[in-house]
Amino acid sequence: MTASTTATAGEDTRAEATQTLISAGRALFAERGYRQTDFADLAATAGLEPGYARELLPDKAAVFGALVERTVRVAGLLGPALAEGVDEDLPARLARTFLALWEPGEDGESPLIEVFRIALSDREASAVWRERIAEVLNGSVDRELPGEEAVLRTTLFGAQLGGTVVARHLTGTTAIASADVETVIQIITPGLRRTLLGPADAR
Repeated sequence: MTASTTATAGEDTRAEATQTLISAGRALFAERGYRQTDFADLAATAGLEPGYARELLPDKAAVFGALVERTVRVAGLLGPALAEGVDEDLPARLARTFLALWEPGEDGESPLIEVFRIALSDREASAVWRERIAEVLNGSVDRELPGEEAVLRTTLFGAQLGGTVVARHLTGTTAIASADVETVIQIITPGLRRTLLGPADAR
């Protein structure tokens, strides 16, 4: 076995162990809650020595952050919605892509709902959620928008969509939860368009 092959095998082993640690986080955070789970429990559930586990992900917040990022990336990114450029239809395309990530699949509830519930249970977890969602989702949009207020507009845009998600999937507000997702998008798009792109006379 060459040095290159050995190095690759070592990288694969670390990557596999990291995914095992993240999966342990998903299971324990969902079962016990974020606050009640400590790093030693995460390492033990993953079958890893604590020192080695910390080399992979240094603390509980890092494990949860990796879980958020993995869940969002598995569900899908906003790239396809951005591929057509910044135009009048961009807010609707982004809303459709984002809201679809939260809709139940064939296997039941969207994995994002489970991770979001974990985030809402603890202040530190909520901060990690906001940071990673901004990196994975909002950041891709910010780069496409002109103007000094791009980050603020994208963040407010995300907050509007987030409120829709909470009402539709967490609190179960009847009118929103029972409506077809396309109907929801059609109704909220004018407000989303103004938030993301600015007033019509300024575009």
